[in-house]
Amino acid sequence: MKRYINVAIALTALLFICKAAVANDFRLVKTANGVSLYERWVPHNGHTVRELKAAFEAPGVGLPDIIRLLKDADKGSVWNTRASQYKITRTKNNNIWLNYIRYKLPWPMDDQDCSLKFEAYPGSNSISFESVLHPVYPRLKNVSRLEGTSGSWMIENSANNKVRITYQILTNKSTDVPRWISDLIVYDQIITMLSKFKILLSNQ
Repeated sequence: MKRYINVAIALTALLFICKAAVANDFRLVKTANGVSLYERWVPHNGHTVRELKAAFEAPGVGLPDIIRLLKDADKGSVWNTRASQYKITRTKNNNIWLNYIRYKLPWPMDDQDCSLKFEAYPGSNSISFESVLHPVYPRLKNVSRLEGTSGSWMIENSANNKVRITYQILTNKSTDVPRWISDLIVYDQIITMLSKFKILLSNQ
């Protein structure tokens, strides 16, 4: 009897683990212009927040091409949807740079901005980024700072001389924007942003 009880407990525990794993899986929410967008909800800094992952394919590009485009301040305002400012600050290490982006949002929302540190190293297939406090990008009045942001760009070989590029990001919970509004804004913004990024990347 004890053996059966132990088996039942083990099966119950396995069931909970499987349910948790499924709950944490990314869910496809939108596909457009060759970009597939996924989301999942995860615990982050004391809240349950949205983590986004988007993937697309591009022909004959490598990680250096992505880095070059990310560091191009002029093109940054082109592919970054709603970006009114896109600034780059280089560091002594060529593989580390700072990035400031300010987003113009529709009324009644305040503009948002973020201050990020990017890191990319030779031989790696990914670029990581995270929020950073830096005096070169101080907080601004009436602009909501996106904090707790982290993410990555990853590149993998695909078929037909193409590569698969995956963009992943999460940030702190926003208490200013209702979810029914933020869903529409976020989905469209990410799809549009990466569609433009893909075009610029392919034309470099």
